[in-house]
Amino acid sequence: MKKLLLIVYLLMLATQASAWVSKSFVPANVSDVNVFMSDLAEGGCWSNISEVKRYTEDKLELAGFNVSRDKFKYYNDMKHYRFSVSIKGGRNSQGTCYGSIILEIFKLTWVDKVKGMFILGQGDASFSAHKNANQYALEIVSEFMEQVENPNF
Repeated sequence: MKKLLLIVYLLMLATQASAWVSKSFVPANVSDVNVFMSDLAEGGCWSNISEVKRYTEDKLELAGFNVSRDKFKYYNDMKHYRFSVSIKGGRNSQGTCYGSIILEIFKLTWVDKVKGMFILGQGDASFSAHKNANQYALEIVSEFMEQVENPNF
């Protein structure tokens, strides 16, 4: 019985992550990148949003991308991309946070007179039993940026 409880407890602490980035998302193919944050976490589970945004922008610049730190208004051209960091979650009755983090790289495109969003990279992770998502968000962005620097798709 103790072993079963230990296994259940470890599963509750577990996190899961996956990511992919298109090999065509390289600085030579990108004129500009805007970083966008979406806070759908409740109960104070994500409070370092500005830090995560700056960290993401800095990591993109270090990888050679031109990052526009201005508020996004419109797509400048067909090589203008957006990088989205979204966290959705809440706090459970024990006071710990749970939820998911989704990272996406996308751009506006036209194909045969049809407008749409084209995703060139996506990462997601789930978490539970954390005080908050702050440090975990930075870790997931760091892991995702490894995929950006060494695309696998």
